[in-house]
Amino acid sequence: MRRGLLLGIIALAACSPPPPDAKAFADDPDAAIRAVADCDAGARHPDCAASREGLAEARRRDRMDAYARTFGEP
Repeated sequence: MRRGLLLGIIALAACSPPPPDAKAFADDPDAAIRAVADCDAGARHPDCAASREGLAEARRRDRMDAYARTFGEP
């Protein structure tokens, strides 16, 4: 019985999705904002660094888009 339970737990852990990386957060800035706010509030998540990096990339993209609209493509 215990062996089956242990195998079930291992199988569930193996099927869990990997934590989002910086690119995933850059593609979803709302999720990045929420994750960064959680991290700033003191929550300890393994994806704090990735969320901050992704948020910075999303903001950089927004600035580059604004630049391109204003001055044309660089």
